[in-house]
Order: sequence, then C-alpha cells, then structure tokens
Amino acid sequence: MSFQSRTPSFVSADLTTARTPRSPYRSRLRRLIVAISVTFVVWRERVAMRRSLAQMDARSLRDAGISPAAAAYESGKSFWRPVGCIR
Repeated sequence: MSFQSRTPSFVSADLTTARTPRSPYRSRLRRLIVAISVTFVVWRERVAMRRSLAQMDARSLRDAGISPAAAAYESGKSFWRPVGCIR
C-alpha cells in the first residue's frame, strides 16, 4: 500500500506543493559557499598558468610576445596575487 492510497488527496496535495520559506541566513550561506568555490577555482587557474609559464622556453615566450623577464616575474608571484600584464 502506497502513501498516496493511505492518505486523502487533499493531504498529499498539500505535502507536495507546500514549501518552507527560505531564511536570509541560508541564502547568505549559499552565496558565501559559491564565492569561496569561485575563489578556489581562480586560484587553481593562476597556479596552473604560472607553472606552465615558468616551464616555457625562450622561443615559446618570444612567439607569444612575452619577455623572459616578465615571465619570470609573473611566475614568481603568489597564487592569490592577480595576473598582471605580461606583454
């Protein structure tokens, strides 16, 4: 015997359509979690970019229009510092 056959139709309809109101605390917490997640993704991208930039040889840097000094400076930065202009 299922739940719907044991309960009257007006009760099951109320249970499926009723929603609890969202608290402002919950939405702020969700925004905070999203912001932290996005920050970690950006940091990982910076680490990967700076590692690959440090591994490039002079010819590849020249093809990309990046000076070796600018590449060395950018690859030496910490992951939390934003990417600057390297051209």
